Amino acid sequence: MKSTSFKLAIMALGLFTCSQTLSAQEEQKKPDPEKMFKGLDANKDGSISLEEFKNKKRKNEIPADKLEAMYGKLDADGDGSVTLNEFKMGQMKGKNKAEGMKKKKQEASSEE
Repeated sequence: MKSTSFKLAIMALGLFTCSQTLSAQEEQKKPDPEKMFKGLDANKDGSISLEEFKNKKRKNEIPADKLEAMYGKLDADGDGSVTLNEFKMGQMKGKNKAEGMKKKKQEASSEE
């Protein structure tokens, strides 16, 4: 009886450790919006200009017109600069849109 309880306790501890490790790995995969923002804010003035945005994003070879459209979506108040709050909101909108598209894809594949 004690042996069975001991084995169950060890298994439970192992499962707990695995779940904690997986949770930590998922947290590491999520991009940190504040770090991303700081990386884009080249002059460190607390906002991202269109030029700063284009200069950093050009490394990914995204056409200028697409970058301008992306920037326009981030610049919620249209004042020509993106604040950290606007950047975070844009990230959330993008994440929600991606999740919605993923859900639609799953629903479409399950209907087939």
